[in-house]
Amino acid sequence: MSLEKNISKLKGVATVQIEGYFTERFINLCKLNNIKIWNIRTIVNGVVRFDIAISEFKKLKPIVKKTKCRLRIKNKKGAYFIFFKYRKRKTFVLLLTFLIILSIVFSTFIWKIEITGNVSISNEEILSALKSSGIYIGKNRLRIDKKDTINEMRVELPDLSWIGIELDGTKAIVKVVEKTKIDEENVQEAKIGNIIADKSGVITKIIPENGTALLKEGSYVEEGNILIEGAIYSKLLEPQYVTAKGIVKINTEYQFKQEYPYSIMEKNYLSKKKYTLGITIDSKEMFINYLNKEKKYDINKYSKTVHLFGKEISLDWYECLEYEEVEKIRSKEELVEIAYEDSGKYIEEILAEVKSGIVVDRKETIEETENGIIFTMNYVVNEQIGKFVERN
Repeated sequence: MSLEKNISKLKGVATVQIEGYFTERFINLCKLNNIKIWNIRTIVNGVVRFDIAISEFKKLKPIVKKTKCRLRIKNKKGAYFIFFKYRKRKTFVLLLTFLIILSIVFSTFIWKIEITGNVSISNEEILSALKSSGIYIGKNRLRIDKKDTINEMRVELPDLSWIGIELDGTKAIVKVVEKTKIDEENVQEAKIGNIIADKSGVITKIIPENGTALLKEGSYVEEGNILIEGAIYSKLLEPQYVTAKGIVKINTEYQFKQEYPYSIMEKNYLSKKKYTLGITIDSKEMFINYLNKEKKYDINKYSKTVHLFGKEISLDWYECLEYEEVEKIRSKEELVEIAYEDSGKYIEEILAEVKSGIVVDRKETIEETENGIIFTMNYVVNEQIGKFVERN
C-alpha cells in the first residue's frame, strides 16, 4: 500500500457498497473524476465494494445520481471515526493520545541491533565498534550519521570489506562482509562431474557444451539419470574427464486438482463494531475482553512495539467486527470460473520457480458430484533442467 493510502487509512477510510445495473460505469466515472478508490471487488453480480478516503466520499454523490446506483457504507475505520465516536469520553481520548505520543517518542530510539553476515568476527566485537562509533541501545536514531559510523567502524575493524547500516523502526540492521583470506595450498581446480536430471520428463532439447550427451531428443528421462557426462571420448586417446556443461530442456507434467462445493458459509459483516485496548509483554498478550461469547467477531490488531529494560512491549489497539455466517449456494458456472482462476494462479507460481518455463499444453477435466465439482487441470511445461554432480 502506498504512503498516501496509509495516511488516508489513518485519517478515515470507508468501505462502500454500490448496487445497481451500472456498477462498472460507476467505477469508470470515479477514475475519470480522479476519485481515488481501491480494493475494488465484486461481491455478486451487480454488487461491488471498494475502499475510499472519507475526504473523497462526498464526491460520489453526483455519480450515484448519474448511474442510479444504491450506495451503502459497510465499514468505517480510522482515527476520524474513533475520535468522533469517543468525543464525549475525554479521559479515554486523553489516555489514547498519551499512548500515541509515548509510542511515537519511543519509536525514535534504537532498542534492538541485528547483525548479519559475520563469520569469524564475533557479534560482541561488532557491537563494541558500533558503540564507539555512535550506535547503541537507547541511541536516538535522529542523531545517527550512518556515513560517519561506517567510516569509523572500518578503522576499528579492518577485516571487514563492506558495512551497511539500515534503520528499520526501532531496530538497527548491520550487514557486514568479511575479507576473504585465500589459502593458496587449498585452491582447487574446476571440479570434474556430470549433469544429472533433477526432474522427469521427455527431452525436447539437449546441447552439450562440454562433455558427452547420453540421451537424445524425444527420450524419456527420470530424475537422477545422467544427461551430460563429464567426459570426452576419442578412438585414439583415453577418455578425458571434464566439467560437464550444457543446456537440457524437457516437457514435464504438473497437475492442479481441487474440489469445489456448491454450498459455502460466508461472513456477513454487521455495522456493529467494538474497540478495546491491550498490552503485550514478551509475547504475553493482555487485553480488555468484553465481547459477547455467543456472537462471532473478526479481530484486527494494531500494535506499536518498543523495547524497554530488555523486554519487548507492545501497545495494542483492537478493532472487533461482528459478523454472521450466511450460507451461499453457487452455480456450476461460478465454480468453474473460480477453479480456472485458482489453476491459473497455481501454474503462475510453478512458472515463477522453474527456469525458462512455458506452458505447451493443457487439458482440463470437470467431474460433477452430489455436493459440487472436482476440477482437474493437467499442464505440460517446457523447462530447462539439470544439476551438476561432482564425479566420485
